[in-house]
Amino acid sequence: MKPAISPAILAFLFTLLSACSVDAQDDAGQSEHDATRISAAGPDQKLSQSVNCKAVKLQVLGAGGPEINDGMASSSFIIWINGKAGIMVDAGGGSSLNFEKSGADFNDLDAILLTHLHVDHSVAVPVYVKAGYFSGRDSNLPLLGPDAGGDFPSTVDFTRSLFSDQQKSVYPYLSDNFRQQPSTDFLIKPQNVNPEGKVWHRKLSEKLSVSAINVIHGAVPAIAWRVDYGQCSITFSGDMNGSSGNLQQLALNSNLLVANNAIPEDAGRIAKFLHMTPLTIGKIAKKAKVKKLLLAHFMLRTKDVIPETLKIIRKNYQGEIIIASDLLKVDP
Repeated sequence: MKPAISPAILAFLFTLLSACSVDAQDDAGQSEHDATRISAAGPDQKLSQSVNCKAVKLQVLGAGGPEINDGMASSSFIIWINGKAGIMVDAGGGSSLNFEKSGADFNDLDAILLTHLHVDHSVAVPVYVKAGYFSGRDSNLPLLGPDAGGDFPSTVDFTRSLFSDQQKSVYPYLSDNFRQQPSTDFLIKPQNVNPEGKVWHRKLSEKLSVSAINVIHGAVPAIAWRVDYGQCSITFSGDMNGSSGNLQQLALNSNLLVANNAIPEDAGRIAKFLHMTPLTIGKIAKKAKVKKLLLAHFMLRTKDVIPETLKIIRKNYQGEIIIASDLLKVDP
């Protein structure tokens, strides 16, 4: 007589088979640019979107950093609002091609926000300004970024050094986008943002506002950004080492935190002076009580150790984690 299979074993096998079936259905339903999600939530919450964020999406234009052999554009993001590209955060190399692929319209942008002036976050600014001539843009475009510090100019001086025809600059032939002239179609309107440890705030429209706070990225002047549309909020860490404690203040209760994962946990002292470790990312996400976490700004040293990174973040943060890739669209 064959031994009977206990009810407990049968229940375990049924649960295991059901889980495999759910995973297969999820994989089959993913589109090319769907998010890679690692979630501690139940199956009904896995693909959740906040009720407050139905009009808002985040799209990654560049998930990489400064390397040119990583298969990714450098750091850049678009926030879509009611189907239009409302805010761009950072303008790294290669992002303009993905801007085109995304279907965004340059004329719809309400502002460009720069976290800092490293090349992989700002080099495409003149590309977008020049493209505005051909897009027919006729409204001014705010360009908000950090104040001067160390070897870096302020955002205003950075813009002036690119476009001014009243001093030596890189592209004086585009000066009519910096200084009002008969040929001006739109002006780039730079503004230095220096929060000095307090949250800086600017309202762009009745429902749309941006906020910033300074963060520590070594000796580089850097700020983190938060974009609020109604009750929906997305916060961007930019490059930072997490030692100031400011990001969790800015990101508190955000629907989505975009955290730059440029270094692994075992990085050297200099790298940790510039960037957050995975353990720091997890601690900040937990303290800020963010609903979702998007990891971005990958480099070769982090791109190949994502599973290890996730395990470390999970020591503190149990919310939904999304892995960025170029052109990925995310529901906050």
